[in-house]
Amino acid sequence: MKRITNRLRQSGFAYIAAVVLLVVVAGVCVALLRMTGTQQATVDTALLGARASLAARGGIEWGFYQLRNGSCDDKGRTLADFASDSGFQVTVRCTYKDFNEGEDSAGKPVQKRMVQLEAVACNGGATCPSTEAAVVANPGYVERRRVATTCIMDTAALC
Repeated sequence: MKRITNRLRQSGFAYIAAVVLLVVVAGVCVALLRMTGTQQATVDTALLGARASLAARGGIEWGFYQLRNGSCDDKGRTLADFASDSGFQVTVRCTYKDFNEGEDSAGKPVQKRMVQLEAVACNGGATCPSTEAAVVANPGYVERRRVATTCIMDTAALC
């Protein structure tokens, strides 16, 4: 009879160890799933940021092209082609300031124009940069701004 009672007391330890092991493995799996989701969201945001930065760079290049043709729009212009091709709205603004610096060989002042191009690219809202609180608070909203400055002389040459 003693053998039967000893066996009853020792049975059950393996069940407790198995349950503890399953709980630990489940906890590790949940942690890995959360970490994977966070990593995926980070990669998505980084990709959107890179695309927005390239769209803003394209806006700067478009602005330099317009400047070369003699156009400088200080009110800002939204480029529709970027929105249809990339999903990013790009607004390009050109501001300038004229001034005289030095004299040429004939004694006339040398006229120069400092030009600042600003391109803002974003992926939401009716305007770019967006002023709508609901759009800006969206986790998928990305906005990038690029600024370039150049100097042009009255002879259409760079300073």
